[in-house]
Amino acid sequence: MMARFLLLFTALLSAASSDGLDPILTRMDQNAATFKSMKAKLRHLSYVAVIKEDDVKTGTIGMKRSKRDAMVLVEFTAPDAKAVAVSGTKVEVYLPNMKTVEEYDFGKSVEKYLALGFGASGKELKADYSLRELGPDTVNGQKTMRLELIPKSREVAQQFPKIELWISEATGYPVQQKLYQTGGDYMVVIYSDVVINPSLPDSAFKLNVPKGVKRVSPGK
Repeated sequence: MMARFLLLFTALLSAASSDGLDPILTRMDQNAATFKSMKAKLRHLSYVAVIKEDDVKTGTIGMKRSKRDAMVLVEFTAPDAKAVAVSGTKVEVYLPNMKTVEEYDFGKSVEKYLALGFGASGKELKADYSLRELGPDTVNGQKTMRLELIPKSREVAQQFPKIELWISEATGYPVQQKLYQTGGDYMVVIYSDVVINPSLPDSAFKLNVPKGVKRVSPGK
């Protein structure tokens, strides 16, 4: 009797979770159909488990999507200045204090893992991740639904075994995301003052680098 009750209880929970997840994914499908760009304030926390220490950076993020590509520019202002520009497979990291730009080519598009949930449809999330609803939560005064994403790609899972998204009930866009790494490390990104579809020229995603800055390609 108890075993039958537990099976029924589990089935009911699964059904409730699915019913709650579908409206969120539908809202994300609707957003993706009209999404072109975004800009927001950003708070980025990196936790290193070995030394049990947080590294917190604040700044801004801008993103622009087209059918073929996406561009992202993150500009950290505190505690140190740093800028990261992403376009397709290309990543540039500008370190003003070192007067250096580091250039990387990852061989495949990486911007889809940045600002995850902005411009991505629910169908795309279902294709790339196993999804589970974790329930309602409040972030910075906003009511959200918390989702768990388990990457289906082995390559992605090796770097981020699990990702969590807090989706705003009001807008259908992320308010917060948490990327779990191996060894207990993780990153938390919190978005605020989000503006959807601002007019942003392509030039807004180029690094503003003065003359005399050297460019290097680490690992080559």
